[in-house]
Amino acid sequence: MNDDHPHTSPTTGLQSNSVGLVTVLMQSIAQIAPAVGVLTTIAFNTQQAGLGAPSAYIAAFIIGLIVAISLAQLGKHFPSAGGFYTYVSATVGPSAGFMVGWLYSWIVALIPGGLAAYTGFVLQTEISQNYGIDIPWQLIAAVILLVVGWIAYKGIKTSGKMLTVLSVVEMLIVAALAVGGLLSPGEGGVSLAGFNPANSTSAHGFFLAVVLSIFAFTGWEGAAAVAEEARNPRKVIPQAIIGSLILLGVYYVFCAWGIQTGWGIAHLDSLASSADSPAFAVAHRLWGNGWILILLALLNSGIAVCIACTVDSTRNWYAMARAEAIPGWLKSIHPVHRTPHNAIKAQTGLALAVALIGGSLMKPDQAFFMLATLATIIYVFVYFMGNIGVARFFTTVMRKELNVLVHIVFPIISTLALFCVLYYSLVPLPDPPVSYAPVAFIILTVLGLWRLVQLKRGRRTQWQTLSRYVVEDASAAPANRLTPSALQDS
Repeated sequence: MNDDHPHTSPTTGLQSNSVGLVTVLMQSIAQIAPAVGVLTTIAFNTQQAGLGAPSAYIAAFIIGLIVAISLAQLGKHFPSAGGFYTYVSATVGPSAGFMVGWLYSWIVALIPGGLAAYTGFVLQTEISQNYGIDIPWQLIAAVILLVVGWIAYKGIKTSGKMLTVLSVVEMLIVAALAVGGLLSPGEGGVSLAGFNPANSTSAHGFFLAVVLSIFAFTGWEGAAAVAEEARNPRKVIPQAIIGSLILLGVYYVFCAWGIQTGWGIAHLDSLASSADSPAFAVAHRLWGNGWILILLALLNSGIAVCIACTVDSTRNWYAMARAEAIPGWLKSIHPVHRTPHNAIKAQTGLALAVALIGGSLMKPDQAFFMLATLATIIYVFVYFMGNIGVARFFTTVMRKELNVLVHIVFPIISTLALFCVLYYSLVPLPDPPVSYAPVAFIILTVLGLWRLVQLKRGRRTQWQTLSRYVVEDASAAPANRLTPSALQDS
């Protein structure tokens, strides 16, 4: 679909009817972070599952797809920049929706700071070791976040084009490495044994690898945040959500298989215990000085994730501020770029603080892993509440569309799987500072509840109604016209 379709900008609100399926799809793909996902999970998954690591990605993909298929149903009925904030508000209730929006928008706003610090740290380490040039990770992180803030500020078309270019480049580079590994395998040759879970080191190890891999698939919900800027969002948002998961499911499995093969399946124990990233080691063997392309892929992925998360978090803040659930200055729209510019400035400042202060206090990699653990806790809560919303909405309001498998069985299965992920992410509790994640979750939850009490005690009740509002398709109605949600209409 061509994203250059002409449109008319509204006098208020986001830049409606301005992007198509390609940009929306790349929003989800970028937020899932293909290169980061492969590079940060392959060693752990091989350590836990051994030769069966590729099959762990297959299992995680199936579980992730079950979660996404049911939750994507809400995107058909509630196109809104609020995403899950709107979904849960409209199907479960405004209070539950507020807590979902509060926690989700915070973690998506914090992740860019941690990831920028981590990306800068890896770049500093690898460049120093290979070329003797020491570039402070703080400088790299700051440049990444300032560039990301500028791209997000310029508008959804600018950020969409950057997401597309960066994500395609990173995926092609890592996929090329996997192809190289299959064409020039290490000791043990090419084998299909990795696709059989029975070839895992142990059943427990395979399960732990699946748990980590499920987290590697999170981010598909990012498409929901651009609903008010997309053409035909009721159709495009679900397509992007499901499409991104299917594409990256195949991608993760193929890349894991290729990198393991390139390393040599006869001695995967050394891959699992390697001090260097397995992808870097395989790239050094296959490409020589061209290994730096993998470093470029990591940088591309880091920037793309930061852009996607900035778009996602600031659209959530915009929707919540529009509903008067959080300070109104966050809903201010730039008159030219049609972006929530105050929210973008606030998010960029927050990300810089997380990267430079948090990264210095905890070390960049530990700060990122702590935020990743916090994200796991919050994602479980968000998806769980979404599952409740799906079951409630389709067994009451939209009973005529009820599909028992998709709207009841899938939410039950995915909820059980999500709580297994949560359990094995926290038991046993990781060493500090990663173990601070549950404390951070409690603090954010308490602050959210405090804000919710304030809203309920206040005289204004608009936040309860506006949190459930959605926008009509721009192709069928004036841009950004707010209409009551399907739940209210019914």
